[in-house]
Amino acid sequence: MSVVARTFVSVPQRSASLTWELIVDLIAQDVDSPARRELAAIAGVACSCIADLALADDALVVHGAGPRLRVYALYGDDAIEGDESSESALSFVATDGDWRMSIPCLLDDLEWVQRSLKAVSNRVTARAVGQQLAEDEEQDKTSTGRIGAIAPFVVDRDSFFRR
Repeated sequence: MSVVARTFVSVPQRSASLTWELIVDLIAQDVDSPARRELAAIAGVACSCIADLALADDALVVHGAGPRLRVYALYGDDAIEGDESSESALSFVATDGDWRMSIPCLLDDLEWVQRSLKAVSNRVTARAVGQQLAEDEEQDKTSTGRIGAIAPFVVDRDSFFRR
């Protein structure tokens, strides 16, 4: 499975709603598409997750016909500097075909976020920050269970950034 990542500048440089608009522009370019309407319907919930800094270390994930897309956000000083941003256009439409999206959210908000998303979308779900997607867990099991397979490289971010 191929993976593409983008990182958007967010709060305080941009509001959560402007960040969401840019993410939607990236993944659903056609303003008249059903995907665009579905993403507009979940805007409030998505903005809440963005404002809660949920995309700092956990990606919003879009998967379907093309490569898997991981979208992160920069916050605070990182957002102001913007050095680590990567907001370039995609060479594919992430919402073509049978697409799905998983949004990270704070554990305290998970229940209402899942309920709100389910009320308006059958393609978009939420998961707690730090929780891996079920598809990613299956991929990890498959890739490490083969003879001669190399275990995935994992970086302990807390240790890496410890001073």
